[in-house]
Amino acid sequence: MQKQKTRNIFLFIILIFVTVILFGVGLGFLYSSLPEHHPEKNEQSCEKAGGLWTDDQDCLLSYKKSGETCTDGGQCESGVCYPPALTDEQKNNLTKGPLEGMVGTCYPEELVTGCVKQVLLGTITEESMCLDEK
Repeated sequence: MQKQKTRNIFLFIILIFVTVILFGVGLGFLYSSLPEHHPEKNEQSCEKAGGLWTDDQDCLLSYKKSGETCTDGGQCESGVCYPPALTDEQKNNLTKGPLEGMVGTCYPEELVTGCVKQVLLGTITEESMCLDEK
């Protein structure tokens, strides 16, 4: 009887483990199918990713060099879109919530170390400005 109970517990643990793995794989597929991960699908997603939508219904994405304008680090060779200098009003508003619709410039790759201030998907937050380190 004790052997059967131990076997049932072991099978239950394996079932939970397999369920968690399958759930994680399913979430991964769902996450990767979101429109923002496929800028080539439509004009709005393409432009949001910094691409150019052509008359042939194609999205032309290229990585920008240091100093070029960007709205996300994914557009830059360095992977970092450095924010513009914030006005006092923007700094005040940042304490109340994210700043959206921001345009920065691609950061030089050789300067990327530690926490670098960034624009992420056109948004600046306290965390992306390295202000979460108290």
